[in-house]
Amino acid sequence: MQQDANTATSPIPIVSVAITAFNSEKWIARAIESVLMQETTFLIEIVIADDCSADGTAVIAESLGQRYPDKIRVLARQKNVGIQRNYYETFEMCRGKYIAWLDADDYWTDSSKLAIQVQTMEDDPSVAVCCHFVRWVTPDTGVRRNFPSVAPGRYGISELIRHNFLPSPSIMFRNGIQRKLPPWYFDLAPVTDWPIWILAAQTGDILLLDRVMADYQLTPNSSFAGQSQLKGNQADIRFYEKVESILPAQFHRSARSQKGIRYENIAYVLRKQGEYRASREAAVKAFRSPSFLDNIPSKTKSLIAAVVREAQSRLRN
Repeated sequence: MQQDANTATSPIPIVSVAITAFNSEKWIARAIESVLMQETTFLIEIVIADDCSADGTAVIAESLGQRYPDKIRVLARQKNVGIQRNYYETFEMCRGKYIAWLDADDYWTDSSKLAIQVQTMEDDPSVAVCCHFVRWVTPDTGVRRNFPSVAPGRYGISELIRHNFLPSPSIMFRNGIQRKLPPWYFDLAPVTDWPIWILAAQTGDILLLDRVMADYQLTPNSSFAGQSQLKGNQADIRFYEKVESILPAQFHRSARSQKGIRYENIAYVLRKQGEYRASREAAVKAFRSPSFLDNIPSKTKSLIAAVVREAQSRLRN
């Protein structure tokens, strides 16, 4: 990767905006422009990392970088490094006190976003991550709904371990937390952000502001929208199998309980697909994953349903 030779002598920004991209030529200019429209009294920088796209993403980014050399740095790659490595290395190139997360297909809709979040985090050092509501939008049908479906306020590990509810284009976090990521993070794709929030929540609060300031675009090829229900639950299970290594011991049981719930979900999906043996195997794992007393009604129901449907299928055949 390359960076501008003047970086070492340029003023240190308060916020670094990390934009990662892959085959995003349709969207990246809009994402960058939504950053450039921000009204701030402090310095910002935009760090763009294109993961060796096959389309014109890098050309567009380089063109805007030449137009705004004092604000934009483009990290050039000679080969594809994958989504996890691309995120991590982009964060490591950020020089700001805070890092704002923005994928190339998303964009900010409020020109005061960065100013509001910086002021919030400067006023309250107990805030480790500051986020806000976003709109889920689709390229063809427009707005679907606001997200996340939780109340504004402060959150911690207890809520985060149940589900990853933080919208990535809303995030601002304190630079440096990414350096605590364990080696297994790089094998966890497409779960790119969840481990970071778990680590951050051990240093302070997750603050969700009651304001919509970004659009999260549900493009068909995105890592989130492109996931099936089955793959989404499988990705969560891989996370739960690893996360205990960075979790305080009092949350281990909760993580195992959630892993069991994901196995229940998988058992249900497979049963609906007629894959009865695989459904039964997932239901057994749902029973074994958490502590015995956790999820008893739901995991028992899941196992009975899987066994009965498998037996019925064998009798028919």
